[in-house]
Amino acid sequence: MSRRSVQVKAILSMGILVGLGAVSTLAAWTGTATATTSITAAKVSLGVGATASSATSESYTVPVSSVNWYPGASAAAVVVVKNTSTVELPYSIRGSITDSGGVELGKAMQVQVKTGSTVSGTAPSATCSGTAAIVDKKAGSAFGGSVEVSTLAAGASETLCVQYSLPVTAANNLQGATTKLDLVFTGTVGS
Repeated sequence: MSRRSVQVKAILSMGILVGLGAVSTLAAWTGTATATTSITAAKVSLGVGATASSATSESYTVPVSSVNWYPGASAAAVVVVKNTSTVELPYSIRGSITDSGGVELGKAMQVQVKTGSTVSGTAPSATCSGTAAIVDKKAGSAFGGSVEVSTLAAGASETLCVQYSLPVTAANNLQGATTKLDLVFTGTVGS
């Protein structure tokens, strides 16, 4: 091999190396940025009880079950509804009846719920004083649909008075009958 051919091969080899080096030195420039947030969903809950400080439970037994019911008897008790949520909460009330033994004692009862009122008298002649009823289940009928009550700020409470009455016209077959009357308080936010 001649010296010239070795030089040509060396120059060609350098050209290949330079060409490969030029290709491998091409680079793309990048930059990054990140926007981050932490999200905590609101807690939506209501509590009920006898007082604002005890209204933290999801259920409360209204203290009128010990009354010996007869035609004309009535009992009333305060029920406090508290917004135990982390957000403002509108709430509603819906009533339901669960009669047992095939006798409709619950349907025969009159039930009223009033805001801003207090209990007057003692059972079997206790009533709720004050404002007009927001729930008024008449004797002989079932509860109506849900009733929107108000909106409570987070941690706020509202005092309601619940009155149960057995009218003087109550049927004789109601003797010894039992019933369960529920008031369901529902808070809803969002659509």
